[in-house]
Amino acid sequence: MFQRQQQRKKFNNAAALLAGILLAAGMTLAGCSDSGTKPVAAPIAVKPAQQPITKGTTTAAEEQIQSVYAYNPVGKRDPFAPIVTKEERAAKAGERPPLERFNLYDFKLTMVIWGGFGYNAMLEGPDGKGYLVRVGTIIGPNKGVVKKITQGTMVVEEKFKSVSGETDRKETVIELRKKQEGMQ
Repeated sequence: MFQRQQQRKKFNNAAALLAGILLAAGMTLAGCSDSGTKPVAAPIAVKPAQQPITKGTTTAAEEQIQSVYAYNPVGKRDPFAPIVTKEERAAKAGERPPLERFNLYDFKLTMVIWGGFGYNAMLEGPDGKGYLVRVGTIIGPNKGVVKKITQGTMVVEEKFKSVSGETDRKETVIELRKKQEGMQ
């Protein structure tokens, strides 16, 4: 009895596998046949009856030509140009950044900020604007570099050539502005 159940299971499994293969083959062959399609005839273009052309009448072709839109780009912006331009592109070639325009002694150290990124200094320029400065920032017309910022000072190192042709370094210390100095 046990052997008959195993034989039935094998037979049922084999029958199911054979039915699946036949079904897949039938679907593949049915999808590839061309017997159900009929060739489609190309539509025939009908020519409109021509009317005699006189000076007072216009044809449909002339009306189509007159209704064609022509784009004129004069006075319009380029649609592919970026809307926001970078400040470097807009600036003139001979113009320097604001930190390099003013003399080093014209800046006032107003505040020192410290945190996870180290010390940063806030400078007030002669134009009345504030500038945030870090170590390594270029400042002044002689291209001085900020070397060190402490709680009360900022050290700027400038390189220049001496009369003998050697490169010398000059360190300038800018101290934090006192509270009373700001009040006038």
